[in-house]
Formats: sequence, C-alpha cells, structure tokens
Amino acid sequence: MMDELMPCVDSRTEDGLWYGELKELLLPLLLSPYFAGLEITILDPTLDKEGIYLKQFVHEMTEVFRS
Repeated sequence: MMDELMPCVDSRTEDGLWYGELKELLLPLLLSPYFAGLEITILDPTLDKEGIYLKQFVHEMTEVFRS
C-alpha cells in the first residue's frame, strides 16, 4: 500500500494514512481556533520525476483547505 499512494518520501512506512483518513484527521484541527500552522516533511519531489504523486498530493491538500 505504501508505494501505491506516496512513494516520494525518504523513508516509507507501511500502514500510513490514506488521503481520506488524513482529511478526517486534519479537518477538525484546521477548524480549531488553536490551529497555527502545518508542516509537511519528507516529501521529496526528486523521487517523482513525472509529478504524478505530487499533483495528487496538492489536489488532496487543496480539498482539505477548501473545506
């Protein structure tokens, strides 16, 4: 599963979050008055030469922030 969703990281881990699960986790946090920022780490665009996974990631994150 890990390479199916996001192989563009430096250290892949099995059983990570699917985008739906990530949205479910982030939405309440984004709506909180205590939300101050978000850092995304270990996303390596050099590992996605065609930009396929990064485009999907940007799309999914845009959907979260639009909600």
